[in-house]
Amino acid sequence: MAVAILTVLKRLVSFLLNHKINTLPHLGITTGDPAGIGPEISLRAAQETALADKCLPVLFGSYEMLESRADYLGLPFDFERVPMDSYPDESRLPHRCIVDIPQGDVRPGTGSAETGRAAARNIIECHAACSRGQLDAMVTAPLNKRFLQEAGYAYPGHTEFLAHLSGVSEFAMGFLTEKLRVVLATIHLPLQAVAGQISSDLILRKLRLILTEFPRLGLPCGKVAVAGLNPHAGESGILGSEEETFITPAIRQALREFPAFQIYGPLPADTLFWRAYNGEFDIILAMYHDQGLAPIKLVGFGEAVNVTLGLPFVRTSVDHGTAFDIAGKGIARHDGMMAAIRWALRLSAAKKQFGAIR
Repeated sequence: MAVAILTVLKRLVSFLLNHKINTLPHLGITTGDPAGIGPEISLRAAQETALADKCLPVLFGSYEMLESRADYLGLPFDFERVPMDSYPDESRLPHRCIVDIPQGDVRPGTGSAETGRAAARNIIECHAACSRGQLDAMVTAPLNKRFLQEAGYAYPGHTEFLAHLSGVSEFAMGFLTEKLRVVLATIHLPLQAVAGQISSDLILRKLRLILTEFPRLGLPCGKVAVAGLNPHAGESGILGSEEETFITPAIRQALREFPAFQIYGPLPADTLFWRAYNGEFDIILAMYHDQGLAPIKLVGFGEAVNVTLGLPFVRTSVDHGTAFDIAGKGIARHDGMMAAIRWALRLSAAKKQFGAIR
């Protein structure tokens, strides 16, 4: 009798464990440019015990390269290999696996068109898995823009590349920390080109994205602040006319379309980020790349997470680059990758709940 009871208990425990594993979210992790620190931080994060009962990591990259890199760095390696030509037929990808995307010879620290091509293929395949519903969210390790373009992919970064793959025309780059959140009106543009891109239509489209996407992702956006482009937000036209000509009309139109929200601005950027950091605003719409990223990286470097608004699935990324100078040396920290994973799980869960309620 005791043996029979023990057998039943073992089967019950096995059933419960398998059920829990099968219900965990599948998280796609692109390992970035293989000559950079992407493979290392992806491997380290995927094996963190803190994530064991929260998600099933699916890495995208060369199985052989990742196994070799893990061996060289003294990291454990217990991933199942899934051939690239067979994984589209899987209804659910295996627990702890690598979608094997073969690549050429790569040396840590030495980027090239070949490493840019490998990074692009990782993105393309992970995007396809997200689009098929095999993955619940996507987390990306860093790529190098120069080598991505040398490989023939004419995109200034992940954001534009993923928007193209998804076929979306309305998208935005955002950065998240617990105390400061920023969305960019323009992204990867030379500073001299920014003013020519600022228009009422652009600002209105970014505000629409914020006010529709943030609620879906479970993020507060009741108080939105819009930064000015010029010093002192133009000083009533003395230091520039973009605020009065373009930004203010866009804010007024957004308020008409979204009367339940408060939108402030245009506000001087030199004090705005401090005010938002201290809780006065939920989100800032910044006019250009460094206006938004310099403050958020100052207060949250290593924990700030890049998120793409407007995609049909959640995508997050680290807030740093490929760091070729330390690649393969075993000293790269994976804090940023862990933060990106945590935010991906948080946002995808909120988005799923929002969809269920709707």
